[in-house]
Amino acid sequence: MDKKGASKGGTTESALQVFEKGNLEKTIVDAVKSANNRALELGK
Repeated sequence: MDKKGASKGGTTESALQVFEKGNLEKTIVDAVKSANNRALELGK
């Protein structure tokens, strides 16, 4: 995750740390890939 907009020790940084612990970025990537694969199947 990009921390450019997060102040050190601030609320955004705190939230980003939780997202990282839960591997949110991978979850989002997997969801987008799944949706794309389903769209390709439906388009056949």
